[in-house]
Amino acid sequence: MATWAIRRLDKAHDRSSFHSGQPLLDDWLKERAGQFDRRDLTRTFVATRPNEQLALGYYAISTHRVIFDTLPNAETKGLPRLEIPVVLIGRLAVDQSVQGQGLGAFLLIDALRKSLQISEQVGIRAVEVDAIDDNARAFYLKFGFRSLLDDNQHLFLPMHEVRKLKLDIP
Repeated sequence: MATWAIRRLDKAHDRSSFHSGQPLLDDWLKERAGQFDRRDLTRTFVATRPNEQLALGYYAISTHRVIFDTLPNAETKGLPRLEIPVVLIGRLAVDQSVQGQGLGAFLLIDALRKSLQISEQVGIRAVEVDAIDDNARAFYLKFGFRSLLDDNQHLFLPMHEVRKLKLDIP
């Protein structure tokens, strides 16, 4: 298995040839990620091979909120009827040249670690994703994500479940 390095996106990263098979995700990394970062809308983290700059995968995270009524009943016990604070993994993609090598899982675990770090400083109830297609949905389900009530592709993983994963936080 390859070794990956994950760092926050900067101008040195080569994104020009990134091709995940999802044009929406490819274009976002190439054309919008830097703008979103400069405007403090998201933080994008890029996977490369160590000591290289070629983007092989990435994810973008931000804070978000989930409408109370979209939570399954088992998740609403004891909660006020408010919008629920979450960390949103807004984008996650792997270049086709390295798909099937575990990079997607490596990126997701890194995003979950960062979510845990954030939850130590700010109230966060869950991690949220909007799966782009059925393959992406199946990927997230393998990690314990579950559907919210508004859309089968709208998924979440409660922070209490993330903590059970015992991810090392640097």
